[in-house]
Amino acid sequence: MRLHRVLLAAMVLAALPFYASAQQVESTPIPAPKKPNFSSMQFMIGTWTCSIKSSRRPAAYVTTITYAPDPNGWYIDQTSVTKPMKWFSSQTNLTGYDRVTYDPTTHRWVDVNYDNQGGYGLSFSNGWNGNQLVWHDVSFAPTSDIKSQTDTTITKVSNTKMTGSSSFTEAKTGRVVAVTTVCTKH
Repeated sequence: MRLHRVLLAAMVLAALPFYASAQQVESTPIPAPKKPNFSSMQFMIGTWTCSIKSSRRPAAYVTTITYAPDPNGWYIDQTSVTKPMKWFSSQTNLTGYDRVTYDPTTHRWVDVNYDNQGGYGLSFSNGWNGNQLVWHDVSFAPTSDIKSQTDTTITKVSNTKMTGSSSFTEAKTGRVVAVTTVCTKH
């Protein structure tokens, strides 16, 4: 038995130089990806006032949205501020943050968002088709309030005007609620 252990140890020691050479660390640097081409979204940079109307609310509410390029050139950062509304329980501004970038491996735009009241989301888009950009929320999960939702379609009307449309279905009533948005650039 002792001889068996000695032979096994000798084989392991003899194999170490081959194992070590097979495990050599790669020294070739990983190529850096190209930064996204934001030229199709350049018109968005700046501050916009958006009027958002839900068909289940008595009036539209106003949100101020600012788009800015991130200093490193990988994202367009969006900050949205909505003042308290009569029908919204929060007494503080609702502030949302989006980071939009392009993923060249999947050939799609990506929007990662979160807000100061626990909201979050992840949306994908194939990009502009003419003057429209469609976002699909991949993080949506049905809740006790909302059974389903549609994609959000953004339409570029001009360099200083955008519109948006989407809808959702209430879980309890089955009612389809339309949401329309009109944004104008300052």
